[in-house]
Order: sequence, then structure tokens, then C-alpha cells
Amino acid sequence: MLALDGPYVIGPVVALMVTGFLALLLHRALHRQEAEAARPPVPSRPDDYGLLVPVASCRDRVDADLVREHLATAGIRSTLTTGVDGRIRVLVFADALDRARRLVG
Repeated sequence: MLALDGPYVIGPVVALMVTGFLALLLHRALHRQEAEAARPPVPSRPDDYGLLVPVASCRDRVDADLVREHLATAGIRSTLTTGVDGRIRVLVFADALDRARRLVG
């Protein structure tokens, strides 16, 4: 005979409640990922480099490396990227743009 009262019922009821809660969390997490995947990506411009600003545009990698080394000797951090037109751009942070332009010319 089943005893539906007392401490024998508490364990299975708690286990079912925890399982239901975890199932609900999993359902919501998977549904959120599907909604994010369905959203179209935000288009970005090819000349958008975020916090970086182009300071020089070079024809080849050797010239760009020379500009970058010149900036590094002055203590200015820089990086390189290739533009849509195939030219190598030297990028610096906006707060160092004036100093970098004076050095590069």
C-alpha cells in the first residue's frame, strides 16, 4: 500500500520540482539562442576600425612596418590592417592620433 503522506512523499516531489525547474531553464536558454541566431547581423562599414584610427596608408607591408617601427620608437602603439583597396593601413588609438600624424608627416 502506498503512503501518500509523511516524509516518503517529500523526496520525489522535491526531485520533480528541481527537474521541472532545470527543464524550464534549459528551454529558455535554447529559445534565446535561437532568437539571437535568427536576428540579421549588424552590417559594418569596411573603414570602421572601432577605437582605432588610420594614420597612414602604405602600398606594401615593408613600408607599413617602417612606419609602425617609427611610431613604436616614439612610444605609440599601432597595428596594421589591409583595406578593401589592398593598401596596408597603420592604425593607432584616437588619443595618439595627433602625435602619430606629426611623426608620420
